[in-house]
Amino acid sequence: MSLHSFMMRTILKKWYKFQQKQHARKFDSHWYMRFGWLQQPLKHQEQLKTLFEIHSPRKFTFADCFYAQDNDRHFIFFEEVDDIHPVGFLSVLEIFKDGTYTEPQTILKLDYHLSYPCIFQIENEWFMIPETSANRTVELWKCVEFPLKWEKHANILEGIDAVDTTPFFHEGLWYLFTSTRRNCKKFGDRLDLFFAEDILNPNWQEHPQNPVCKGHQQFRMAGKPFIYNGKLVRPSQDSLKRYGGNIELKEILELSPTAYKEQLLEVVLPDWNAEDDGCHTINAEENFVVLDAIRLSAKK
Repeated sequence: MSLHSFMMRTILKKWYKFQQKQHARKFDSHWYMRFGWLQQPLKHQEQLKTLFEIHSPRKFTFADCFYAQDNDRHFIFFEEVDDIHPVGFLSVLEIFKDGTYTEPQTILKLDYHLSYPCIFQIENEWFMIPETSANRTVELWKCVEFPLKWEKHANILEGIDAVDTTPFFHEGLWYLFTSTRRNCKKFGDRLDLFFAEDILNPNWQEHPQNPVCKGHQQFRMAGKPFIYNGKLVRPSQDSLKRYGGNIELKEILELSPTAYKEQLLEVVLPDWNAEDDGCHTINAEENFVVLDAIRLSAKK
């Protein structure tokens, strides 16, 4: 980012914070989820305007949403926050093509904060890497009874401040995309890569270019890499104006044990609803998409 661009964004952030203070007097806000099946794989943002919505009954947090299809059933795993449990915990609900869904069921609740339940399969078994930075770990969990029962497989990284760690299998290697707070002020100021041949019994190596990206709150993962309009993209959070402001789609140009290169392809703005003020997680698989957004509602 050029100095001029950064200065302009800093000014806009200050203006936005001033507006937020004014909004706080008039509006409440909560994170919610949007999902749906598209006529074709995601190619443009207009497709995001037709999605179904899932809100917490009492307008608490439903966020950090990930999709899983098991046989012919469809599920969303997500972070939930309510007024009973003081930190985030993980839940799941089943969704249907008419937009209906089941009541959320808790899958993991610990004494430290959990979020970002990044779920993936290895040889028909389900695994998950939740965000556990409050425990200074990156943890791998295995599902023993889908979708509700999970057990810890291992700490795959320890003694590290890392958030929203996202695995990605590419050309015979497992890569971990993660945002650490090593030699920087905030999560999202840098992106780090680790790689190994076997994610279940790994010997993780740091990418020699770490941090592979560095800047100002624009590199924290916002979901798993996916194909967008024929290109492999990495969604990342743009939190310069506010936490969870927008999502940036970065095209991955090069990914190997010795090199990494990406470029900004497109910015996802929450313009599907005038009451929405941000978005920070998106996951797309084939013709399905799920994302979260923050909704403002007038105080009564």
